Amino acid sequence: MCVESTTILRFYYSVLILLGVVGCHPKDNAVPHSQSADSSHTKPSADTLSFHITEGNNIVFQAVLDDTDTVDFYFDSGGTDLVVKLDAMEARGYVAYEPEYAFSLGGMRWDTLTMYPARVGPEEAIGHFGWNLFEDKVVELDYERSRMIVHHTFMGTRDGYAKLDIEYTNTLFCISGTVHAGGRTFNNRYLFDTGFQRAVVLDKDLRQQSNFPDSLPVLRETRLRNSAGTEFVNRVVAIDRICLGQACADQVPVQLLSTPNPAQFSTHILGNELLKRFNTILDFQNNCVYLKPNALMDLPYADAL
Repeated sequence: MCVESTTILRFYYSVLILLGVVGCHPKDNAVPHSQSADSSHTKPSADTLSFHITEGNNIVFQAVLDDTDTVDFYFDSGGTDLVVKLDAMEARGYVAYEPEYAFSLGGMRWDTLTMYPARVGPEEAIGHFGWNLFEDKVVELDYERSRMIVHHTFMGTRDGYAKLDIEYTNTLFCISGTVHAGGRTFNNRYLFDTGFQRAVVLDKDLRQQSNFPDSLPVLRETRLRNSAGTEFVNRVVAIDRICLGQACADQVPVQLLSTPNPAQFSTHILGNELLKRFNTILDFQNNCVYLKPNALMDLPYADAL
């Protein structure tokens, strides 16, 4: 049944648009990013950081910018580096594209990071930090306890977790997934994007190539907006199941892109409304993602209400 409802949702892809990425490749062939995560202190075995999940499914942390400014940032695994909203930059006198800013999360500190501008962003934070700040670490996202544990050497257990290989696309990363819909299965790559607020986006061209059913009942229409202000109008349908390795979720609402993919390369997209239902280990040392269903699995999806 088609529900005549339109939701305005921002789709934050400032770094994707900035970098103009073109496809998934092994990490060894990736184009190096411009910043490294420098640390000026003796590293403990792990750093534990508290976060909160906003109503819009952003993972928000308290951070210290430029050693004096205590502000909120969200973690965007679908982006890189340090991105700050233009109005926040102007209010604080920060200068875009200058490699001169210190950034601290808990006991971790990075020096001389470049600050990239974004036209729009979530109200709950002044900007986001990307996955590559942890590219030589193992990052554990425990959504049940609202904490991120950044391991320099991982000593925990992976029992009960589904393991997936990472595919890198220049400065971003994808995993494989399988959608069950209309009595068929569809396998493809998915951008792993904690910065996207909804559950799943299915790319227009990849749907056409796989003959994805175009007659699934429409739940609603949404309008997504990226950080450059460009709007994308999508239909939302419910799929029977999505599996990321052996980690699965049922009756998931997905966005069907009707325009070119905002990621600017061929991939479906996983957003944090789905990802928060799995405790996660991002092993950037061995190029793997581990997922385990958690107690948030039965929460309702916004597009299904």
